[in-house]
Amino acid sequence: MDISQKRINIKIMKTIKTRFVEFTSYFFILLFCYASISKIMDFENFQIQIAQSPLLSAFSNVMSYGVLVIELAICILLIFERSRKIGLYSSFVLMVSFTVYIYMILNYSEFIPCSCGGILEKMDWKTHLIFNIATVIIAAFAVILYSDSKRQEIFKSVSLLLVLSIVSCSAIILMYRQSEFMIKKENNFTRRFLQHPITEEKRSNLQINSYYFAGISKDSVYLGTIPLHFY
Repeated sequence: MDISQKRINIKIMKTIKTRFVEFTSYFFILLFCYASISKIMDFENFQIQIAQSPLLSAFSNVMSYGVLVIELAICILLIFERSRKIGLYSSFVLMVSFTVYIYMILNYSEFIPCSCGGILEKMDWKTHLIFNIATVIIAAFAVILYSDSKRQEIFKSVSLLLVLSIVSCSAIILMYRQSEFMIKKENNFTRRFLQHPITEEKRSNLQINSYYFAGISKDSVYLGTIPLHFY
């Protein structure tokens, strides 16, 4: 292969890397802008849903504002070339945190809450988890491609991504443990309602709808009606 062909191949590879980083940045800008705007438009409901989270109930007020600020800040970082690398790292950290949060809900939560709405409101939690994992991988690739092609620079980027992943996972786990302690031991008057507190075990057709509660014993419930008839 001659020198001119090598230069062309190198130029093509640089173009592909640049386009991938740009498209990834645009993707996260759209994702976070839409997600934050949808939360702002229904902010009261968003706060209630965070408060009913089985993992972060104690931090609902801080989290509701914090998530919005972080998402909008990342969008601004991704817009400008000088801050784009920081924005990609921030996107990676945020999506890792969301992924760990969903994983803990599916595997360690007392109950699975309803979806928080927004752009992913039609997804169930498992699909949401898969989507988040995919975005984490995309963000990681964009960060690596944004770095220089030298092995040393790539190694630094990968190492930093691993460190940020560990920090993000640890932060979510610590917040979960602290939230559970505050809710159960140092109650801050945040009530958490279970999604399915009553489970139906048996159903019986009473034939008429005029029964009223007449009494209860150890293992029986008594209903009365007029004329006098006990069931």
